[in-house]
Amino acid sequence: MSALTPPRDIAIVGAGIAGIACALSLSRELTPLVPDLQITIYERHDILSTSGGAINLTPVAQRHLAQLGVLDELDRMGSEGGADVEAIELFSMRSGRPIGSIDFVDQKGNGFGGYKGRRVMRIVLSMAMMAVIERTPNVEVVFGKKVLGGEEINEKAVLHFSDGTEVISDLVVGCDGVHSAVRTRWVDPDSVSQYTGMSFLQATIPTKSLSSKIHFRSSALNVSRHGSLLTSFIDSDHEQIFAAAIVQFDEAELSNYRLDSGQDWASKDRIRRDLRNEMRERFAKSALPCIREMVDSKADWMLYPVYQVQPGSRWCMNRVILLGDAAHAMPPRDESAAYALDDAILFARILSRYYQEPLTEVFEAYERLRRETVESAFKESRRMWDRNRDMGFLESRLKEWMMPFQIRNRREKRESAWEFDATKVLLPTPTPSEDMVSLNSFLREEKV
Repeated sequence: MSALTPPRDIAIVGAGIAGIACALSLSRELTPLVPDLQITIYERHDILSTSGGAINLTPVAQRHLAQLGVLDELDRMGSEGGADVEAIELFSMRSGRPIGSIDFVDQKGNGFGGYKGRRVMRIVLSMAMMAVIERTPNVEVVFGKKVLGGEEINEKAVLHFSDGTEVISDLVVGCDGVHSAVRTRWVDPDSVSQYTGMSFLQATIPTKSLSSKIHFRSSALNVSRHGSLLTSFIDSDHEQIFAAAIVQFDEAELSNYRLDSGQDWASKDRIRRDLRNEMRERFAKSALPCIREMVDSKADWMLYPVYQVQPGSRWCMNRVILLGDAAHAMPPRDESAAYALDDAILFARILSRYYQEPLTEVFEAYERLRRETVESAFKESRRMWDRNRDMGFLESRLKEWMMPFQIRNRREKRESAWEFDATKVLLPTPTPSEDMVSLNSFLREEKV
């Protein structure tokens, strides 16, 4: 029996962090094995999406971006390539006092494995990743392709698009985010995204517009009984501050605060005023002058509801698999970007090792390696986000009192996590069977 043919035509749905990282990882791992490899990314928007705000890159995320050639592109962008973050400092908005910090450097001020943290606008990171894609000859990006569904026919995966076209591939990777069409219209239609009950209210504020002293070095999480407010520089010159409130928000009210391109001027103006008032009602009494000035400004706050995908949903079929938020969207936390990069690198490595095995074996090996990790992360993320819900005075004081202990107790675990490198994870070996293809692959691994 001849060996199975490895996938040569690979379709990736979604040109976000997970999708582009997946394309770069697959190209790096498979090109030596599959000379005629072709990877195509299909993105539903006509251009790169500018939605979303700043993203936190942990030492793990920076390490993986460096391995994919993206970090050099960010550095070439100068100040816009992001602000270095040695720690996220925590402050009480009730008292103005520091509570602790989540450190991205060790006690000597060194990064973990040479990498610290970085805060960068999501669109800037996307542009850096696209610059690397443009230098990768076997990867193409096609915009304006909205997925309607998919099916598996004759050992192939077929994607159907809203423009009436279809694409036939050997493998489809769904990286199209929390509201994934690949998941809801193909892999697991019952696994719909769910509103978490929490939202981001975010804006970008020029540093020079503030007369108060900035109370943080590079990034801070300012906590209160009415939610938390992240404040962080997003450029190396510290000219811009990204502010994002993490707040409890009623799902029934979301539509009243949604800004759409087709709205008239009066509706947009009313929404902006209402969002400014929402910020003032929550944080105007902060003991931190810088915060009071931010929420009293005329910044254009935007509301971004946070959605999740419940653990236990299906990730794959025979020729299609979900990665990143499409598979396991969770409330954002420090490692959120890193999880998408981890997925991409680990899946590409497993596919490379199993490249003469059935895709079902590839998918099973990947799930065994990843599912427990991400589902554990989901539970921890939910616990963290529940602390940002509205609470009473005494409960809020208790939360503040407990936070320094929690931060110290988890320091060792966090610092160990910052050393993670997906390129060094020990991978499972293809399981031998009576099937000659699997047997040949097993013998090949034994010789190595």
